[in-house]
Amino acid sequence: MNVERATPGAPEWPALAAPHMARYLWAAERVAGRRVLDAGSGAGYGSALLRAGAAAEVVGVDVDATAVAAARQRFGGLGISFAVDDCEHLEGVAPGWDVVCCFEVIEHLRRPEDFLATAGRLLGADGILLVSTPERASTPPFVAGRPRNPFHEHEWHRDEFVALLRRHFADVEIRVQVESHSLQARAGAVQALRQGLMLANPLAAFAWRKWPLAPKADRGWTRLEGFAAGSIADYPVVSTGLAAIYGRPLFNVGLCRAPLTQTGGGR
Repeated sequence: MNVERATPGAPEWPALAAPHMARYLWAAERVAGRRVLDAGSGAGYGSALLRAGAAAEVVGVDVDATAVAAARQRFGGLGISFAVDDCEHLEGVAPGWDVVCCFEVIEHLRRPEDFLATAGRLLGADGILLVSTPERASTPPFVAGRPRNPFHEHEWHRDEFVALLRRHFADVEIRVQVESHSLQARAGAVQALRQGLMLANPLAAFAWRKWPLAPKADRGWTRLEGFAAGSIADYPVVSTGLAAIYGRPLFNVGLCRAPLTQTGGGR
């Protein structure tokens, strides 16, 4: 599996945090009193958010032993634990889970069908899989038939993703995580501000862009981007019919029940 991580405290975290946390907080509203498997738990912050949502137990699994060790140290505790395992097979995980969460992982798997079949076997009779992936229409065009993101093995349009899920679950609902119109407007305003500063005093604006001789992220010009920083509220998970009202669709989120692997209908 190609690995791409969002880690609290890392330099890239502020730019990545809002959509990632918004997904987990949406899921946390659905896990109270339930046993939750967080498949592809990475740095572990999502597992912690699920536990904070009153899940009875959360186990995070990830293929990266280093990430698992760091997650145990930072977030492990009563009702939350972490283990090393491969999401395509989850051989060390016993069945009987109420919820399996898998956010922004399935596109990294060489054999996503294997994961879906495995998740179906691991869920209890009334269990649910919550799984998200980028909407292909929102990502850069493919290059030579493959996603431009080097960490992605697959990307799907919504109808393709639904078809994939329905090969393994009889009951599939789709939600959409959007980037709000407000966030897009703020980003446009920051761009207009930069252009206005350049036109008003090109020499001073150019000097502000390049000085002081400090890392690019610490320069005043770059910090203008803070005006357009996204918040959790800028990335709501909504029904497909309401997506255009809220913003631009970025991710598809599946709510999958009735695994076909439990009825002999899956692959």
